[in-house]
Amino acid sequence: MRYKYTITKEGGETEEMEAMSWKKFFKRLMLKYPDFTGWVSYFNKKGHQQVRSFRRKKETTYGESQYEYKKPVHEPKGN
Repeated sequence: MRYKYTITKEGGETEEMEAMSWKKFFKRLMLKYPDFTGWVSYFNKKGHQQVRSFRRKKETTYGESQYEYKKPVHEPKGN
């Protein structure tokens, strides 16, 4: 296999899986753990480490969940 993916579940339990691409790995991950919450790390083809986080099988980008992210509100400065 081309890539090794390290899966870290929410409780801290780790596991390794191999796949030829991210898309194929993601399909296998969702079949094995339908309601996955945790992190996946791997090295891309240029050798850079990538870390992706998931919450209830959706990829998140802002901390806990991108759907719970509230943009900071800046109040206008008064005189």
